[in-house]
Formats: sequence, structure tokens, C-alpha cells
Amino acid sequence: MKKNNSDGKPYYSQRNNELRPEGACNVTAMINALSAAGWPVERLADEKYRQPEDALMHFLLADANIDREWHRIDPPGSYPPNEWHPLLCLGTNMLLRNKGLLGRTDTAVTFSETHLVTDFAEAVDAGGAAVVSGCFETANRRVIGHVVAVVGYKADDTNGTVKSFLLDDPWGDYRTKYEDAHGNDIEMPLSDFTAVIKAKGSEIKLGHIVRKYTEAAA
Repeated sequence: MKKNNSDGKPYYSQRNNELRPEGACNVTAMINALSAAGWPVERLADEKYRQPEDALMHFLLADANIDREWHRIDPPGSYPPNEWHPLLCLGTNMLLRNKGLLGRTDTAVTFSETHLVTDFAEAVDAGGAAVVSGCFETANRRVIGHVVAVVGYKADDTNGTVKSFLLDDPWGDYRTKYEDAHGNDIEMPLSDFTAVIKAKGSEIKLGHIVRKYTEAAA
């Protein structure tokens, strides 16, 4: 059994981003997840930032409310706002509201540090997607912190147990240590998912759940 909510939808790469492309895996993974969940992410772009991931990055770096929350949780500014998962979640919901895609008290994205693997499969079953982070190895044996979108999964036909997840990886194919820059619908076995995705080696994972877009959500 296979489910893939990104079928027929655009794949977004961070490599062609205008703003901080080498540090834009977080916003680009979020755009991939929103797209897979049916959100009209093209409406996030504007005349200045024509790619939705650039528009989201700019919002996280420029919005005054995000800035205040950033200084509250990271007073020394150790990491930029887009690299803080709570701010990525907060800013995504705020931008969707600003663009008229989300009600004032509604949310498209939720974040938790205590997800089970089954939570991500259930999100896909409901027509949504997820965003998770992990530690990935590159061709030069450097291990990088990286963020990817969970857009589907494959499961055992008899009992429905998840065997692998399908990722939209903004940087490329982790199986080639990113020598292949195309990261659309990359299959990650559950053993890799458990080992690589944070918290590494644990059944408990941190991540964002992105719910399915409906007209009623706007």
C-alpha cells in the first residue's frame, strides 16, 4: 500500500532560493508540506519574492511579532528565526492568515516534540503532511542538520504497518549523500527514519503536522 499526497503537485528545491538558499531547508520543507496538503502556496508569493519559500523566509526574518518572540526564546540570537521550530510554526500560520488563507483563530500547522511515527502516517491519511528534522550525511562525510517534508508512506498490505516514508527533500536525495540534487518523493525506510530523524534512535520524534487545506479553512 502506498499513499503520496504530493502526486501531481510541485516540488520545491531550496537550491534556487533567493534568500539564504543553504539555510532555507526549513521554509522550503514547510512549503513542500503545505503544497502536498493542498494549500495554494503560490498565493504566498508576491512581486518581490516570487517563490513561496522566499516569501516565508522573508516574513520570518522581518515580521515584528516574530522578532519579539525570537528575542524571547533566543536572547543571544544564536540561531535565526527560521531555524527555531516554534517560530517556523508560528510564522507559517501568521503568513497564511495575512494572505487570507486561514481564519484568524485557526491553524494549519501544529508543532510537537513528542510525535509518534504513526502520527505522521495519520497526517498523510487525513490528506495532510508533516515537517521533520534530522542529521544527514553528505558526500564529503559531513553530517548536517536538515529539514524535510513527509508527504507519503508505504505500508504492509496485510497489517498496514508503515515500512517507509516518502520525503520531499529540499536539498536532494539523501541516499546519494546529496550528489543527486532532486529530492522529490524520496523513499526513506523506517529504519533510516528512526535512526536519522530527531530525536535520533527514538520512537518519539519532533515535527510539524500540516493539515489538509479546505476552503472552509480560509
